[in-house]
Amino acid sequence: MATCGVCKKNEAQVTCHECDIPLCEECVKEVRIESMSPTQRIGGELTSPLKAGVKKYKVCPTCMKEAEFLG
Repeated sequence: MATCGVCKKNEAQVTCHECDIPLCEECVKEVRIESMSPTQRIGGELTSPLKAGVKKYKVCPTCMKEAEFLG
């Protein structure tokens, strides 16, 4: 597998959701966004136990600071 594009030392495990740079476990950041879809929430409460109410994105430190994440 490829080398991490951030630290250039470790083996990459995942790629950034935004820019597709390879990331190792030490450099990867996780963004959690609560779903505000009307099909999943009524009055702010989750309506389906089968669908996750939170979306998780693995991103690089640069995208963590600069990107806008919308659920």
